[in-house]
Amino acid sequence: AVRSGQRSFITNSHCTNVQGGTEGTPYWQPSQATAPAQIATEVADPQYRRGDGCPSGRRCRRSDAARAAYAGGTSSTLGSIARTTGANNTSLTIQGSFTITGEGSPVVGQTVNKVGRTTGWTRGAVTNTCVHVNVSGSNITQLCQTLVSAGVGSGDSGAPVFLQLAGGSNATLLGILWGGSGSSTFVFSPMANIEAELGALRTF
Repeated sequence: AVRSGQRSFITNSHCTNVQGGTEGTPYWQPSQATAPAQIATEVADPQYRRGDGCPSGRRCRRSDAARAAYAGGTSSTLGSIARTTGANNTSLTIQGSFTITGEGSPVVGQTVNKVGRTTGWTRGAVTNTCVHVNVSGSNITQLCQTLVSAGVGSGDSGAPVFLQLAGGSNATLLGILWGGSGSSTFVFSPMANIEAELGALRTF
């Protein structure tokens, strides 16, 4: 994603050193412990706040999202989502890509997709939109999130969620995944919520 001319990527706030608040988390590829190369630094991650529709005793935001700016010399491809060999087949083998051609808002009953690090490409139906979701083990509530009946696993956080257009390689970006209930329901923050908190983004 590009924000005010700055080449960036969007990931989850919970994938920063501190969820909520910008503390300059460094990002590495493939990891800090293995052949480390720093590829980006966190630059935007709003604080979680009380009030303004947040349930009593909770801290809230409308997206689990943060933005990291790429380091100079780090390559990236705007508007491209890695594609595995097929939906719901557990494969992690990359075989081409999807091309983002627009952004949209989720609708109950839509079949949506995600491609994640752990469970690859999964797809299923949107079951609920604009649901307030409490984050297990914390006092955080994510406001107005979307639930999908599809496979998910630990480590899929930050996966893009999208519509596959006409069964082809074009995609409408809907948001980013941040959690799940068991292995068969995932929750994501819609793009409208993400951009309300991080500012307008160019994603394709």
